[in-house]
Amino acid sequence: MGGKPIRIMKNLRICGDCHAFAKLISKSEGKVIIIRDPVRFHHFQDGVCSCGDYW
Repeated sequence: MGGKPIRIMKNLRICGDCHAFAKLISKSEGKVIIIRDPVRFHHFQDGVCSCGDYW
């Protein structure tokens, strides 16, 4: 699939369910997802998050 990454900015911290969903979509759809919350950036690629699942 590839293409441009999906970028999301949040004013609240990412919840566990959203974190798991972003991992699933990045793996199943082959998309890079970047989520910025007030604490850190989360880069999801191939079902793995850059935060090491410490959110």
